[in-house]
Amino acid sequence: MSVKPIIAVIGHKNSGKTSLIEDLIRSLRSGGLKVMSAKHVDLKGFTLDREQTDTWRHSKAGANPVICISESEIAIIRKDGEGEFSIKDLTGYGGDVDVILLEGFSRWILKDEDVGKIVMVRNKSELKEYSEIVKGPVLAYCSYRKDLVGEGLVDAEAEFSSILSAVRGFIYDRTRLNDILKQLPGLNCGKCGYRSCLELAKAVMSGKASVEKCAVKRSEGKIKASILIDDKRIPTIPYISELIRRTILAMISTLKGTDLHGDEYVQIRISRKPIRE
Repeated sequence: MSVKPIIAVIGHKNSGKTSLIEDLIRSLRSGGLKVMSAKHVDLKGFTLDREQTDTWRHSKAGANPVICISESEIAIIRKDGEGEFSIKDLTGYGGDVDVILLEGFSRWILKDEDVGKIVMVRNKSELKEYSEIVKGPVLAYCSYRKDLVGEGLVDAEAEFSSILSAVRGFIYDRTRLNDILKQLPGLNCGKCGYRSCLELAKAVMSGKASVEKCAVKRSEGKIKASILIDDKRIPTIPYISELIRRTILAMISTLKGTDLHGDEYVQIRISRKPIRE
């Protein structure tokens, strides 16, 4: 379980979103970070796939997705459209990137409290509009119009370094959050009093809880059964672990030549390849 840092640059048309995204990509890449970007095209009927091309014909025949590979690039064409889209889908395309930058996507992220937001405005009324509807972390309200800046509105050109600093801070915080998540089982069992492992990790990062609040972590020394899939241990709660252990022991005890006492440790290993000791 991991949470990629996602930062969206939002605003109305011609507010300067693309220019700021370009500057952010260049600066983050020069700092050694791997960056993925995504652009929402709010234009009805828009497609990158030209009519009568081979990929277009594949789609018309029913293939979905269609993958096009050339000497210079790989393109994945999905015909699901935005009706089937969620921000979580993007993390599947990101691979091992350090941050995902979005241009647009307002309808999906305006109230998403896990996405960092940079809001580009063209006038004071837009600043008021967004400040009333945006939820979650806002890294900056900014504009390229120098006559507007001040009173909480940042100059996107002259004060770009402060915007970049906020972006880097957000990436750092999400990286810390991921480090905490790696210590948790990812079961979202709720026994810690939080709705999910992510909520517990956020509480740990803010100093309101510790990793030891995780009931599964506390009981690790007591669990006497483990499951490994391709050598990756699958976390289980004590009740399920003991149920598996007792069931396996009961089955094995019916075999001839077994000498079980009932307190044995059980390990289940599942592999796509033969296991050789």
